[in-house]
Amino acid sequence: FRSRKHSQQSSTGTGFLLAGRYVVTNAHVVHRAVSVLVRPTIGPPIKYNARVVAVGLPCDLAVLELDDDFWKGKESLELSSAIPALDDNVTCIGFPVGGENISVTRGVVSRIDVNMDGLLRIQIDAAINPGNSGGPVLGRNGLVGVAASHLKNASNIGYIIPTQVLEQFISCISPSVPPAIDGIRDPSSGLGGGYLGVASLGIGRVQTLESPALRRRLGLPEGCTAGVRVPKVWALGSSAGQLLVDDVLLAIDGIEISQDGTVPLRENERIHFLHLVTKRRAGRETVKLKVWRNSAQIEVDIAVRPDRWLVPRMDGYDAAAEYAIFGGLVFVPLSHPWAELKSTDKHGWSSARALIHQHIGVALPEEGRQIVILSKVLAHPCNVGFHGLNNIVLESFGGEDVKNLAQLARSVAACKGTDLVFEFLRPAGDGKELVVLNRSECQEAQAEILAQHLIANPCMVRVDGKGDPRPLTDEESNSAAGEGDAK
Repeated sequence: FRSRKHSQQSSTGTGFLLAGRYVVTNAHVVHRAVSVLVRPTIGPPIKYNARVVAVGLPCDLAVLELDDDFWKGKESLELSSAIPALDDNVTCIGFPVGGENISVTRGVVSRIDVNMDGLLRIQIDAAINPGNSGGPVLGRNGLVGVAASHLKNASNIGYIIPTQVLEQFISCISPSVPPAIDGIRDPSSGLGGGYLGVASLGIGRVQTLESPALRRRLGLPEGCTAGVRVPKVWALGSSAGQLLVDDVLLAIDGIEISQDGTVPLRENERIHFLHLVTKRRAGRETVKLKVWRNSAQIEVDIAVRPDRWLVPRMDGYDAAAEYAIFGGLVFVPLSHPWAELKSTDKHGWSSARALIHQHIGVALPEEGRQIVILSKVLAHPCNVGFHGLNNIVLESFGGEDVKNLAQLARSVAACKGTDLVFEFLRPAGDGKELVVLNRSECQEAQAEILAQHLIANPCMVRVDGKGDPRPLTDEESNSAAGEGDAK
């Protein structure tokens, strides 16, 4: 709930015109914006109101829409479909900090690889500074990418989003695109079938097979130099029910996967095989895998979908500002955005970071599952003795395991006992922390606590696990109370 209390801020970024009357920029430039103004470099320096019509947070791209008056006398950039070669010259255009006029910086392509999600990215040595974000990066044949970020505490290391990723995003949000498989849709994408995210096999980080002993253990035939091992198949992932632990992936879409996990990119260049997965549109396309299993080779078609994490990563994509307050105890789901807010808290940052590291890379095991934590305690006489508690995981309420925040809110509403009994896991693993509050005292104090901290509602939760957080309705609270009576 703290994320809703920040004062309004302004920032600047860069964008460019693309065929189809699109204005393209980075998602982080316009995410959560309440007002977006666009000033063209051609024509009078008038600022036009823009509407954000599609946001792809996982690929950091966004599309804006403007009225017809904006487009008079303006031309769009031409996309270059080819990935630039190493040492190719590139030019970054934008409005970085340090001045008001347009800025041009030049450099070369330094490296081509993938990010942590397997999405293609290009490293350049041209300066990319705050304000450059979303600007065009031009090569000899036109637009080769979108300026995205720079590596902190390093010199001349910037990253751009290649046009192949941009084209995929645009194709997903086109009004002519049908809905995704199973009706999955990212609510942050406003056009067409919507952009769902980065395609994945749902098997985590594969194990390379450079060890001859390990290859023999897996039954790979002599002379076979390909393959990577599947260490885990996520319950809700794309490959659930199709791949098994200890399967060896030999090839993808007819391209051999080397024992170090790479595939050919171009002559004398290789790249991680996940590039061939993420180039597919999540929720709409499949990949064909050649798999070694039980001393035999089989083929499997996988309909790729985005990964789903136990600890959400992005506000507005898989994370939302949920909270619930009972007797001054503030509960939230563990998420990366929450931990980032804690980074300004010198007392709570280390424990918040430890919680994130403990669960990083863990896939969502079942629908609706969250890690519920006590973020802080709003001090009041009803919770004396527990004011110092913060950043600890809630295991159970009233003796029942807590699956998610919405379930906790319903359980507290249903409670008819004298006390509210919460049980927490101690960070050091030395047992559990027991918190007991008098239910009547908490109910009497609730309005006073909320008023002291200018909080409108005691809880904002995603009741069905989707959409935006909202308060529990009277009907839902009464229904929960009825269930409590039945128990």
